[in-house]
Amino acid sequence: MARTIEALVAEVRAHHAEFEATAAEADRLGHAPDALDALMRRLRVPMIKAPADVGGDELGLAEQFAYFEALSYANATAGWTGFNHAGAAGMAGAKLPDEGARLLFGSDPSPVLAAVAAPSGRWRRADGGVVATGTWQYASGVRHADWALLSALEAGTDRPAPRLVVVPIEQTTVAGEWNVMALKGTGSISVTLDDVFVPDALVIDPAAGLRRGGPMYLLGYQAYVAPENLGFTIGVCQRFCDELARYAGAKARGGEGRLADRGAFQYELGKGQLTVRAARAFGADTFREADSVLRAGRALTAGEQQEIAAMLAWSTESAANAVSHLFHFAGAGALFSHNVLQRCFRDAHGSVQHQVASNAVYDRVGRALLSRAEGH
Repeated sequence: MARTIEALVAEVRAHHAEFEATAAEADRLGHAPDALDALMRRLRVPMIKAPADVGGDELGLAEQFAYFEALSYANATAGWTGFNHAGAAGMAGAKLPDEGARLLFGSDPSPVLAAVAAPSGRWRRADGGVVATGTWQYASGVRHADWALLSALEAGTDRPAPRLVVVPIEQTTVAGEWNVMALKGTGSISVTLDDVFVPDALVIDPAAGLRRGGPMYLLGYQAYVAPENLGFTIGVCQRFCDELARYAGAKARGGEGRLADRGAFQYELGKGQLTVRAARAFGADTFREADSVLRAGRALTAGEQQEIAAMLAWSTESAANAVSHLFHFAGAGALFSHNVLQRCFRDAHGSVQHQVASNAVYDRVGRALLSRAEGH
């Protein structure tokens, strides 16, 4: 039975101490600790976007946004890897053939899939399936995954058709260095396939129709992942604002007195918090509008999906910039690896680097405005 967003958020908040206990360790390890992986499986984080027909919660866009804000506030590694796992389970649950859906979801109430959307590999037809080869970078959370969902293009043709392949993790090679500034706990290393046979039951044609679920699963990649990505950013940025407010009450720098008593800091903290709230409100409103269209059974147009992309870029950039400006007040103590402020600062800026939040969408919005102004 699908869980409500209220119950899901309450569950995350009830386990805040457990999430917090593994946050710094994830950064040190470069991937989720076993305790965090176990907690996320117990809470069935990977299933919040999966169709109800395979045991998922099938949350709408606005609900996904709220969920991943709560999860990322509690633990950024959980938020980032969790949305990767959830997005993959959602797409697999919606589009796999029945036999494949039974393989994934039939005996496991919360299978963990690491996904890479970029078509970094090649596939060729074989009897009863395909053979896939390639190396896919940025497979977030892959060290604890049961499966990999990977995008590949057809080999040996001028017009290569895309396919998604679902492969048991033991048939892959997981390797690579994850020595990064931000998102350190996500362990987003590489997955390699070397002529791995994938049966038709575990192959998805992205252009094919849905087998389960509603029109949400027909969204393009950027719109499909927008609520989880923005939820991550807002959760991390809100955590930063809350932690900085607490920190300011005890922080004094030389003869300047408490940070909390400085008028300049009070002004900037208020402004920064309002910026994060504005980004959250813009996102929530945009996702609610999209949900109303999807509930009516209509897929979003390309223009409507571009509006989501533009909102995502602006809201991500604005919230991260607010954190960046406020971090200047924290002083040298915030630089230590044990300080939650530096983790939130780094991870907020890590979210801006994701391709889906690219400010290239501003170019397209600007071109559309100029075209209308010129009467085209």
